[in-house]
Amino acid sequence: MKNEKLINNSKKAFASAVATSVLATALLSVSGVASAASTERCADVVKGGKNGCAIKTLGTSCQGQATEGNTVGAWIKVPTGTCGNIVSICASTAEAPEGTSEKKLAKACKKIADQSDPTVAGGRLVDKFGESI
Repeated sequence: MKNEKLINNSKKAFASAVATSVLATALLSVSGVASAASTERCADVVKGGKNGCAIKTLGTSCQGQATEGNTVGAWIKVPTGTCGNIVSICASTAEAPEGTSEKKLAKACKKIADQSDPTVAGGRLVDKFGESI
């Protein structure tokens, strides 16, 4: 009888540990999704050497390998909702969407290249390889 109790207690402890592990994994996944959703990849408006990883069309695989400003496909992460108007937002000629993180916006604007073409208002959304999405 003692062994049976010990086995039952062990089974309960194991089940509890598994449940805790599954819950922890789920919570970490949700927090990862939330933080990833607060930024988007914005291409074609980045200063040379300031891009995020991978520009498929140029065959680069790591950050900082775009040598010129505004390289097509070179991207940076910017606050969600700002990419389409990021140049104007950084030039203070347009408002950032409500709830935009000032810290993230300032960081992105530091990496934005000077635009000589007045018709350029922002970039385009891309995947991690610099391809349009």
